[in-house]
Amino acid sequence: MSEYPRSAPGRTPRGVPKATRPVAVIATVFAVTLAGAFATVPAFAGPSAVAGSTTAGASATAGASANDPAARYREARELMARGELYRAVDALDDAVAANPAYADAWAALAECHYGLGEYERALSFLREAYRFGPRTPALVDLEAFCLVALGRLDEARKLFDETLARLPADRDARFGLALLDLRSGRSADARERLSAGLRADPRDARALLSLALIARAEGREAEAASFLDEALRWTSGDPDVLYAAAVVSAESGDIVEAARLADAALEKSPAHAGALGLLAALYYDGGAWDRARAVLDAAVRYDRNDARAWYLLGMTEAAAGRFDDAVYALTAVTDMRPDDEFARLALENLVMDDTPLEDPRRADYAAWRFARAAEFERRLLHERAMAEYRRGLSIDPYSNQGRRRYAELLLMSGLPGTYLSELQFLSGLGKSDAWLDDALEIYDQLLESAVSRAWKADRMALAARPYRLAVFSLGSSASGLHPGAGAVAARYVRDLFAASPQLSPERAVPRVAAFADAFKLARDSRVDYFIVVSVAETDRDVRLRAGLYAARTGAPILVLDAPRSGNDRLSLAAARVVAGVQSTVALRGTLVDRRAETALADMGRAEGVAVGDVFLVVRAGAVSVLPDAPGLSWSDADVVARFVVTRVDDDACEGRLERVGFFDRVNPRDVLVREPPKPAAPAAGSAAAPVGTATGSLATSPAWLELYERVRSLY
Repeated sequence: MSEYPRSAPGRTPRGVPKATRPVAVIATVFAVTLAGAFATVPAFAGPSAVAGSTTAGASATAGASANDPAARYREARELMARGELYRAVDALDDAVAANPAYADAWAALAECHYGLGEYERALSFLREAYRFGPRTPALVDLEAFCLVALGRLDEARKLFDETLARLPADRDARFGLALLDLRSGRSADARERLSAGLRADPRDARALLSLALIARAEGREAEAASFLDEALRWTSGDPDVLYAAAVVSAESGDIVEAARLADAALEKSPAHAGALGLLAALYYDGGAWDRARAVLDAAVRYDRNDARAWYLLGMTEAAAGRFDDAVYALTAVTDMRPDDEFARLALENLVMDDTPLEDPRRADYAAWRFARAAEFERRLLHERAMAEYRRGLSIDPYSNQGRRRYAELLLMSGLPGTYLSELQFLSGLGKSDAWLDDALEIYDQLLESAVSRAWKADRMALAARPYRLAVFSLGSSASGLHPGAGAVAARYVRDLFAASPQLSPERAVPRVAAFADAFKLARDSRVDYFIVVSVAETDRDVRLRAGLYAARTGAPILVLDAPRSGNDRLSLAAARVVAGVQSTVALRGTLVDRRAETALADMGRAEGVAVGDVFLVVRAGAVSVLPDAPGLSWSDADVVARFVVTRVDDDACEGRLERVGFFDRVNPRDVLVREPPKPAAPAAGSAAAPVGTATGSLATSPAWLELYERVRSLY
């Protein structure tokens, strides 16, 4: 069990000086954990260096009186230079209380609250600064960046233009307009503005790093590396720049350099949440779970509302096999942020993987899913309700009410046979009552003449799915708002495929460093297709990218970009990926049985089969997945009959056989494929339609939202 406090997460109360928080604890953790973790990473400066600088700063202003606004302002500026924003706010509050017309103090308060992410509050302090002092370009720029953070982009652009009208070479205004260009997808304009700034000041580390981020997003890795090296050459030790450079290094696979840069950022700002989380994530990604846990333990002691630290702590504890601690940490995140889908999915995965099916705790975790499903049901969003019921039943398969409500939705969807199967499952668990017994009797009689019953077919044989599918998550798990998000999302996509009537997903969801690794694993396991899933996210957006490939050749079949914003964004993006793959894979069935010219096939309403559909019957073993495109391949010489559907139920259909050729060559286990339409003659002068799916241009790609947020964090 971990030793972090078991009290509910909460912020350190305002008025408690930041120096009283466990900065020394954090420094001590880094001094211990960094030594030996990465052999080439310099050791952290340690608590003495931090304590010494703090003591020196405190002694310089020890005599400052709360009634001396100028002294308190000077003290605040020293604290701001060291990143101690909370203590700086206290000092500035004293300054403006003693002199309400102190414009510089109001402006400094705005800077502090911008740094704390309190943008509305910062704007209110800027209004006071304008009231008692000049409207300087620096303050106008700060106001504009506050508006950018609040999403009021048009207002921000006007303020940046105002600054440039007065100071055409103003670096902050140019940077702000480049940022707005990125937000609009105009990367070329952003590059031009940043490059113009570099011509005036070649040592602008912020502009250099921004250009590195843009070049990397556009796939120009060599150029990105050059800009990054130059930015690090000229950086003055800005912890935000160092942290952003560390993220780029981590994503490029240079883990040692990423750790060094994160450590450098922490030397400048020991409580830098981003650098703290990144270093812990690097430990987690490298399997150094005890070291990651030590860093995160200090982080959550410092700020018990740090949801990212709690999330990563839960993932670390889970990887280390500490179930109770992992559940505690991930539950803390879902309590703080019930809308955090990654944390909830990780918690549910942990419960499903590490508890027996009969564990009563499963019912508690499934209850949240069932409540959501009921809400979707009330809003007539039946597809989403069914997805939530399925997820809840994966957690607690013995839920009585959850399974009954799910069965009712199946009946409403036109699947009475599946409805009856769900009720029979409940009866087998001993959960019978008068309603259940009546429903069983009624539908047992109604389905007496169903196709599968008339043929006395084994339901397990009818449930066989023809395609095997492997799912992989791509890339490092160290960066992003949710380290390991790719693995969590890929596991969720895999779980959604479990309800597919055509695709049988592999149980494991490996994380791979590159496409080649996924290709090798998929080919060696002899699956039909594989999917590689990656995730990009901001605070309000997620982009799920999934590539579908033929396992035999590694050829791309389909590329799906699923950007979503707002609530339920991950579940909606994953549902889009699953639907896109299912609609791409060709329908395929098997001939189960035959009686003279009538036959039974293992496809039904669940696969979208209807009376009158026509299929070709192809000799068993003669159908293969196309090596470089969606669909199936067979030889006309192997077609033995046509199959015309005459009756259909949930899982099976009955059809009339029409022989092809003189001899009767139709046998059980032959394969059914849709009869392709006869090709229409192309119009004169028309070009053939290209095969495949085009991806969006960079100007409209949702990846730019993530890039925009990264560049914005540099100000």
